[in-house]
Amino acid sequence: MNISCIILNYNDAETTISLVNSMVNYEILDSIVIVDNCSTDESASRLQVIARGKVHFISTEKNGGYGYGNNQGIRYAYGSLHASHVLIANPDVKVTEECIQAMKDSFLKISRLGVAAAVTRDGTGKVALSSWRLNSLLGDILDTGLITRRIFAHWLNDRPELKTDFGKERYVYVDAVLGSLFMADIHALMECGLYDEEVFLYYEEKILGFQLKKKGYGTVLLLNQSYVHLHSVSINKNVKSILKKQALLHMSKLHYYKKYLGINRIQECLVRAFLAFLMAEIWFLTKIVGLSW
Repeated sequence: MNISCIILNYNDAETTISLVNSMVNYEILDSIVIVDNCSTDESASRLQVIARGKVHFISTEKNGGYGYGNNQGIRYAYGSLHASHVLIANPDVKVTEECIQAMKDSFLKISRLGVAAAVTRDGTGKVALSSWRLNSLLGDILDTGLITRRIFAHWLNDRPELKTDFGKERYVYVDAVLGSLFMADIHALMECGLYDEEVFLYYEEKILGFQLKKKGYGTVLLLNQSYVHLHSVSINKNVKSILKKQALLHMSKLHYYKKYLGINRIQECLVRAFLAFLMAEIWFLTKIVGLSW
């Protein structure tokens, strides 16, 4: 196995450099590819300085979004570095070499494995959402609503990462995992068409999980390994408005429903109405009531 770590940067060189420095001496990684997604600050010049040895730097011609930027890194790792697997890592994660080794071992033990990931923890060490079930249209909509996702939480997601006594069960099959950190078979990604570049931000993981499942590839969550994700530090630096984040999420949801779930025009109208109501609800709670998100 030849493993290349892909780190996508946008206007957050400090966080990216910190992650590279923490992993550069990991023997399990054959290369690290930093992709600058057409940053508007001095990120490119700062990141070029640390590109030496097994650390590579490339920049994109435009900021085409999360999927577009990572695709550039995957293609470079495959074509120029002959990688067989990629470790997709957000700049705002902290991961041990032991955790990465466990992901690698999964591919040596499990046949037709597309993606392996570990349990996600927040900055306090608390277990966070680590995987998703790919629900029907109704289920996904219920998982979107502020109230409905709490009422129906038990039926909408399995949350295997919350298991405290897994015995000999070291991993479970899931439909999709968080995009903040996972290892993937690069040929499986290629077969699935890589990330959907029509999505700018959000829902990339569910789309990728949908495609992998459709092609017959498995996705596993390692229950005895974890990493820290510092709550979307990079995203929060660049998309500060909760309403803007929600608008991007809704655009991605609609794309997923139309392209992958194949909803009809009537369903689309109902979905748009529900999402518009949700946006109004969030606006009221943040702008009028003053709740923080």
